[in-house]
Amino acid sequence: MLLFLTRFAFSTPLSALLLFGVSYSPILQASSKLSAEQQAYLDAYEAIKRNDREAIAGYKQKLQNYVLYPYVLYHDYRVNLEQTPPQLLEHFLKQHADFYLADTLRTQWLSHLAATQQWQRFLTHYQPQKSQSLQCHFFHITLEKGNAAEKQNALKQAQQLWQNNASLPKACDPLEKQLREQNHLTTAMIWQRIEQLLKKKEYASALTVGKGLSEKDQASLKTWIAIIKNPSLVAEPITAMPSALRKKAFLQGVTQLAAQDSILAKKAIERFAKSYGLSLEQQQQVERRIALRSAYRYAEDAKNLLQNLNQNGGATEETLRWQAQIALRGSKWRDLLDTIELMPAAEQQQKQWRYWQARALEKLGDKTQAKTLYRDLAKSRSYYGFLAADRIDEDYRFNLKKAPTFDRQQLIQKYPALHRIQELIAVDWLKTAQVEWHHFLPTAKTEELTLIAALANQWQQYPHAIRGLALAKEWDHIERFPTPHKQPVMQNAQKNQIDAAWIYGIIRRESAFNADIRSSVGAVGLMQIMPKTATYIGKISGNRNTSVQALTEAENNIELGSAYMRYLADKYQGHKVLATAAYNAGPHRVKVWTANLQHPLEADQWVDSIPFTETRDYVKAVMEYTTVFNSLLHGKYNRLRDTMPPIGNTTLAQNDE
Repeated sequence: MLLFLTRFAFSTPLSALLLFGVSYSPILQASSKLSAEQQAYLDAYEAIKRNDREAIAGYKQKLQNYVLYPYVLYHDYRVNLEQTPPQLLEHFLKQHADFYLADTLRTQWLSHLAATQQWQRFLTHYQPQKSQSLQCHFFHITLEKGNAAEKQNALKQAQQLWQNNASLPKACDPLEKQLREQNHLTTAMIWQRIEQLLKKKEYASALTVGKGLSEKDQASLKTWIAIIKNPSLVAEPITAMPSALRKKAFLQGVTQLAAQDSILAKKAIERFAKSYGLSLEQQQQVERRIALRSAYRYAEDAKNLLQNLNQNGGATEETLRWQAQIALRGSKWRDLLDTIELMPAAEQQQKQWRYWQARALEKLGDKTQAKTLYRDLAKSRSYYGFLAADRIDEDYRFNLKKAPTFDRQQLIQKYPALHRIQELIAVDWLKTAQVEWHHFLPTAKTEELTLIAALANQWQQYPHAIRGLALAKEWDHIERFPTPHKQPVMQNAQKNQIDAAWIYGIIRRESAFNADIRSSVGAVGLMQIMPKTATYIGKISGNRNTSVQALTEAENNIELGSAYMRYLADKYQGHKVLATAAYNAGPHRVKVWTANLQHPLEADQWVDSIPFTETRDYVKAVMEYTTVFNSLLHGKYNRLRDTMPPIGNTTLAQNDE
């Protein structure tokens, strides 16, 4: 078994951009390409790193009318917080109050003031912070030095922070000690905190927090922990706990048991729901867990469990979707129609369910109504629009709008952030430009986001063009489908004998063309390659350039990602749907999802029966994007019906790697 194949993770969304760092390594462009101000700005930054006060003063004088001047001040202040007079910091915070740098500098200054115990100044300049450490410092000092009203407000917020967070940073220890010594933590608050800890199975911490409870309550806590560790205990009466705690412990235990032994969990609910005082919703919550657990495995009892739940007031969007997916996987077309009818009206109008309503009607002989639905869907540029067009042999509708014309300078003058971004790009501070985009785009006027996206596209800031159009809910602009890095994409497509549009489809879904992006589990770059995947594929392809840093290099990332796509294409005998699913979730999961198929399944049915929502949506998006990119690259496209053959056990490669 290959160790690298579990790359399934949610790629970092566009809004989760790189954090603003405290050090930079700008790639200096040739002096001839930089204006005098741009070169002076870069020189000023180098002087700040050297702490050359005389040079810094000169550059500040020279750059005071330059759009990036606030960055000069910010970097000088943050590097020299101890030596910077407070008046200068206060002036910066006031003068640039609407600029994200002010919030960043304030947070850094507050951290410095806390570290140096300058509490009065800390209180003077404190504004609500995301940092729990700074929050705790503020509450702690306010409870010591504030007036009555300030103390009351701080106490309320401090109690909420303490009881609602399973873990807090060490900086919060003094506040916790203060709350305990002044008897500000009630038994109810302690149990609230314990519940947070038990949900995370942090038993030792829960026992530590529970030392503030009575001996009887501490015994109840130990019983609760025993139930979580061995949830089958809920099958017998719980007697060593008061009723309120018994109910909570039972619910947590039986919910956990539902994932291990659904039959035993169901018996426990039937036996104790009334005596423990469970509400109907609480019973249904556990029944949903039992039904969904069976559904994830496509177990034989899943259909009946979901039907009973959905028809007796326990339906949710998830349970109805799973009932529909089970009908799809089993080609039970009447069941599928009945399930769609149970959905809320707004959900029934989604492209997905209109398409499957049409498919079911067609299979059941109502071809006239099915064709009407297909024809309406085929007007849209979407995965389901393309599938619908295939069913009635109509041409695909791409409906892509060309970039609008606009006055670039006028737009830049209107938004100072755009001027700053323009200069940051010019001096190659691209990570800082990303942070500017992150803060700027949500503040721009919605009606001007299409123009801003067009400008971003001209500047080759493709992720931000895509995000801007998403914020504007403009889905039909061509800037959503850029084709940068064309030479390495085309070369590697030819080298690996795969579709260049497919490579673009993967890149578009994985990173939206952000070469620096990294996911929470470590996938890197344009094609979001896991380092272990890169190492394995590098050995096969002869590319040893597989370090994390190397994976942020666009051409290298495309080379390795394309080689991995070739590997998957070979593994699945050229089946693009299976290879795409495996690129996202790993071949081991695809093997599970294709196991035990009673007969070959139409590819569209298989895609919509993928258990993981992330992978299900991923495959549909990549298939849609690949079709669009084929049209843009070649002026023609491959129909989905020709690239999505049926899926059965024989479709899989026989090796178990």
